Amino acid sequence: MKQQYKTDGPESPDGTLWWHLKLTPGTKWQPYGGEKRLAAYLYFEAEVGDRFTMRELREGLGTDGVADDAEQLNRRLRALRPDDWIIRSYKDDHSLPPNTYRLEAVGTRVWLGERNPRDKVSKLTEKVVIERDGRRCVVCGVGAGEEYPGEPGSFARMTIGHRVPGARRGGASPDDLQTECAHHNEAARDVLPDPEDFDEVLPAVRALKRAELRDVRNWMAAGRRSRSKLDLAYDRVLKLRPSEKERMLEAIDDIIGDE
Repeated sequence: MKQQYKTDGPESPDGTLWWHLKLTPGTKWQPYGGEKRLAAYLYFEAEVGDRFTMRELREGLGTDGVADDAEQLNRRLRALRPDDWIIRSYKDDHSLPPNTYRLEAVGTRVWLGERNPRDKVSKLTEKVVIERDGRRCVVCGVGAGEEYPGEPGSFARMTIGHRVPGARRGGASPDDLQTECAHHNEAARDVLPDPEDFDEVLPAVRALKRAELRDVRNWMAAGRRSRSKLDLAYDRVLKLRPSEKERMLEAIDDIIGDE
């Protein structure tokens, strides 16, 4: 069990401000997470309703006048969502300037080891979502077992992610989940904008031609973009054992030679 620190103040056991820690107290090598530092800084240095920028956050987390240079701090902010922290950005509220955030609710004291439970999505739900999405990543379209373009020897593995990165997955319905490859799971894509809503997408749909609209409608009704017999055959041969793929190549060569 992780150590629980009994303190309500801004200083850690050794007197260092929680948001200036680099290593977890009591250890010589374990890094002190960015989520914990962010939560502590906002808890003690900000009020609900306050606005702040990423630059201001980095300056606050920095020491000796040097701003913190940790990567993907915006992802760390999102990762606080399951612990009841509500932090809006200009992507959530267009009244906010770009790169500006607003603290709307303070959550659990994650810097003290307090975290909400993370329930896992059931295997049945995972299967339903993956089959619904055609065993393909909804972010980039790569299929299970396919080789990533430009990355020889790197094959896609499907997983489940939340439509909104950082949101709690426990108890979520299939409507809140989607199939993602390992390259684009919710942790990796957390730096990207949240999914668009109906009103944002409708203008682009209205601009399509009637024939294109019919295709989109048919794909939506089927739950996936239609794939030809060629696509389906390729999906199947990709799942063969290496030795069977060699046999399939020889068989195809024989068939082509007979034409």
